[in-house]
Amino acid sequence: MSLPRSEDLPVGVGLGPSTRLDAAAVQRVLDAAAVLQVRRSEAAALAAGERLTEGQVVARGVAGIHEWLHTTSAAWRENLSVRPSASTTQLRAGLPANRAFVESGARMVSVFDYYGLDTDARLLLANERVGDYLFARAPVQMKIIDRALVLLDGPIFDGSVSVMAIHAGPCLEAAWRYWDAVVASAVPVEDAGISDLGVLSKRQRQVVALMASDLGDEAIAASLGVSVRTVRSEVAAVLAALGVKSRFAAGVRVQMWGHS
Repeated sequence: MSLPRSEDLPVGVGLGPSTRLDAAAVQRVLDAAAVLQVRRSEAAALAAGERLTEGQVVARGVAGIHEWLHTTSAAWRENLSVRPSASTTQLRAGLPANRAFVESGARMVSVFDYYGLDTDARLLLANERVGDYLFARAPVQMKIIDRALVLLDGPIFDGSVSVMAIHAGPCLEAAWRYWDAVVASAVPVEDAGISDLGVLSKRQRQVVALMASDLGDEAIAASLGVSVRTVRSEVAAVLAALGVKSRFAAGVRVQMWGHS
């Protein structure tokens, strides 16, 4: 896999003046991530022996975890999320739910590891609400819920993954230090992308990312929360802007830019 070109990486934007996604900022994230991993492993070992007093295993297995998240997330008022990676398919499924979460009055900030997303996934985030999505270095996955607990990978039970909810102690403290380091080096998703796609609007960048996944107009409209008529208009504009005649050619053009 080719690394993104230097001119495509976000710089010059962050929480303070002159904050950049530079080596020092990345190192602070990695240092905080290492401490969190140690604390998480300690908590997972305690949970496996049913000796975890500062939290509990709340779900086991992929299906169980998805069901637990679906059931409990409706009551959350704030979700601070860090994800090392995500595919276009995962984002396409998750973005509508995230929009509904924010529209309900809840607060969400999702930070993605820039290097954990492929070109299409990065483009799919381009037109989402500023501040809800950020790019940074983010090697450890977690969610801090309502500033009261952190969700982390738990122990393996009979070959199945699990999730722990930690509400106190060194693990929660390490999670907050990691979050602070990640956000301090983060930039809005609109400030990162592919320089050659300046001819496209943010919405058109999302459309072309979904086109590259071979989705039809109806599926693209559902993913973006817009009408099919809007999608068809944007597709025509994308083809004209890129100077191609087919959706396939537009997807190939974007992939070439993303890996050159």
